[in-house]
This record gives sequence, structure tokens and C-alpha cells, in this order.
Amino acid sequence: LGVHAIGMALSFCAGAAMRVNTKDTAALLSDDKFLAFEEEVEIIPKFTSDDRVECIKGKLKGPFRAHAPVKVPLWAALQLDRLSLCSIELPYWLLEEELKRLRDDEKDKQNADVFMPVPEHYIEIAFALLTQSKAYAGDARRKSVTVLLLREIIEIRRKKISKGQKELDVNEYFDVTNMSAAELSCFRGRSLRTLDIYLDLLQARRVTEKEADEEVEGTTQQDLGEDSSSRL
Repeated sequence: LGVHAIGMALSFCAGAAMRVNTKDTAALLSDDKFLAFEEEVEIIPKFTSDDRVECIKGKLKGPFRAHAPVKVPLWAALQLDRLSLCSIELPYWLLEEELKRLRDDEKDKQNADVFMPVPEHYIEIAFALLTQSKAYAGDARRKSVTVLLLREIIEIRRKKISKGQKELDVNEYFDVTNMSAAELSCFRGRSLRTLDIYLDLLQARRVTEKEADEEVEGTTQQDLGEDSSSRL
């Protein structure tokens, strides 16, 4: 999975049932992706410079010090990572324990009608780091576990969104607090097809990554439970 796959996921809803401010779901998701790539992430530079660093989308203000953490936009981090000029530090919310906590909170019956707080662009950022960076290089187990947990989280939240869409047919109110940007765009456009594509991409990645299958099965099955692919 690469840039093309993510682009397909973000543009899949061109035929959404509703338009919001003249934009269909595909246009809304394209806006979300642009904003997501402007979000800052932490990198560890492998170079030192007091000058601005030239990138495809513009110049990055210095200074940069080798081995000293600094925050840059996601698009810049991905470019520097591709050039082996930095390593990208995973956001704390993408760490295994944080993802498990979020999954468990989302599944809690007391939270059946509410969404747990997540970063506004958690889906886009997670996919970018999983598919376009070296952040998981050399750690197949961590990557596989991250994919499994993200799939569970997105699927649980998707079911809540689907339930909310059905409730709107009989009620005038549904609490969208803590929905992410992509989830909210799908909800506003009355289309869940993009979330389905994200789930399919995660499933495809799980199938194609064989390096750590036996280890993952032995160490994570009890924690993660069954990876159900059922949908509303």
C-alpha cells in the first residue's frame, strides 16, 4: 500500500448522497487530507543546518541539529524521511498501549453512544506513517499490532456513526463530539464508503505482511481478541 492506495481511499466517495457547502464527500476528504499533512510531527534530524531547508512544498525554518528533536509538518517529515535525513517519532497516541486504551474505551458499554477523544486527523496521519514512512522499519510486530488495533478502533467508531445516521431518520439530534475530520466528513455526506475502504486496506495489509504472523498470533491474540470484519 502506498500513496496511490491512500489517494483512492480519500477519493472513493465521489458519489456520496449529499453535498455540504457545494462539496461532496470526496472534496471534503481531500480538504481533510491537506490539513492532516500540515499537522506537526516530531522528527530526529540526521543533519545540522542553520539555514532554511528546501523542500518540494516550500522552505523549512532552521535551525536543525543532528539528533535533536524538532517538530515539522507531516509532509516535510515524510520527505526528509524518504531522503534518509531524519527519523520520524511516532505520536504518543499511535503507541500500542494508547491504542489498546482507546479501543477498550470505545468498546465500553458506558460509551456506546459517545466517541472517545482522538486527534482530529488520526486516520490520515496513521495511514501516512504506516504506508509512506520508515517509522516502522525493522519492527514488523509493532506495525502489525498497530494495524490490528487501528482496524478495531475504526470499525467500532464506524458502527457508532452508522447508528447515528439511522437515528437521524427519527431524531433531529446526534452527538458528533470527538468525531475525527474524516469521520465527520463521511457523516455529513451521508456516506460510510471511505471508512469501509480504510478497513479493507487495513485487512489487505494484515494479509500481505507475513514476516511476523506467528509471533503476532502468539503475543497479541489474547489482547486484541477476534478481528471481526462484520459491519452494520
